[in-house]
Amino acid sequence: MTKPGQLIGGLLVPATLLLASCGAQVRVANDPVTLYKQGASADAVQARPAAANATSSQPVASLVSSTAATSARSAAASQAPTSHDTGSMAGTATNASPSPAASAAPAKQSVYDPVLQPATAGTVQHVTLTAKEGVQEIAPGVKYAVWTFNGTAPGPVIHVKQGDTVEFTLKNEGTMQHSIDFHAAETPWNLNYKSINPGETLSFSFKADHPGAFMYHCGTAPAMMHIADGMYGAIIVDPATPLPAAKEYMLVQSEFYTKPSATKGILDGDYTKMQNGRPDYVVFNGVANHYTGGNALVADPGRRIRLWVVNAGPNDFSAFHVVGAILDKVYPDGNPANVLSGMQTYTVPPGGGAMVELTIPNEGWYPVVSHSFADASKGAMAMIKVGNPPAAAGGH
Repeated sequence: MTKPGQLIGGLLVPATLLLASCGAQVRVANDPVTLYKQGASADAVQARPAAANATSSQPVASLVSSTAATSARSAAASQAPTSHDTGSMAGTATNASPSPAASAAPAKQSVYDPVLQPATAGTVQHVTLTAKEGVQEIAPGVKYAVWTFNGTAPGPVIHVKQGDTVEFTLKNEGTMQHSIDFHAAETPWNLNYKSINPGETLSFSFKADHPGAFMYHCGTAPAMMHIADGMYGAIIVDPATPLPAAKEYMLVQSEFYTKPSATKGILDGDYTKMQNGRPDYVVFNGVANHYTGGNALVADPGRRIRLWVVNAGPNDFSAFHVVGAILDKVYPDGNPANVLSGMQTYTVPPGGGAMVELTIPNEGWYPVVSHSFADASKGAMAMIKVGNPPAAAGGH
């Protein structure tokens, strides 16, 4: 039987419509995490085109009956343990928070480390990024042919201090041209952001004069495709005056646009979807609904939390919101000179960033979402676990 709040064809059907169609009210556990995961499942994504093309005159009961099996498979897929196919980034970039290598146990999914590691001492930072292709699981059971820096999408978090000199090297170990674009740098585009061929390297240096949360990405044409296929990451520049102590996390929002590839079981990027702004997945740190359950972000009641946010896009704006909390301070682009107070939601544009500070006084679960709920339902959702609450349930 279809239940209120159930995902039908990748869409969250209002309970009132379902009640009108079946006439019998069914009380179910209201589990927002499960609902979000259902919306980002492989079956839900595959069902979206059919749901979008359904005529407005089609009875809801008909839609329910024709997609009930898909929804059931979606729920099952969202719970199934799967392996993660990304490679290790350890040792390939200075001050990086890497996604670990795939576990030897097939049922164990690796998690991109969201904890912002401290910037390294010294005033000269040596950073190497390697462009390469690979395969990454972007949702349970969904494998995507990614183009990456250092083997994962996003690439490693680069963490430096205001005034540091960054000695940078790009290596191209891929099969096509690639390049780099640091939003934190002031450097000639025609000299240092040029594309290089497979097997080539490019080196240059820049001074990190401006503090903040910045994006880096491949800018080789078409840049939208290189970004959407995984060639992006974050560079954090600490301000000269140290920030107050906090529990710090890094979240990079991005989108995946998918189509079947010639390799069975692996998806490719769909450039037409990219051009039309129709993502199949919107994610934090490369995986839909990445930080839920045992992977939730953790914090203590009453302790300051600092969320560094970068929106890699390439198309959607992030309506960054923490359910059940107020954003005490928001610093646009992560610069302490820019400050907003008492915010409910903050918009981060593609290619932009923010530093968000909040203190949550009460133990519990607090969803982090893009309040553009089409994107939240496609995977732009995480959880902050404050204290030691019981398993997440309830809420909306």
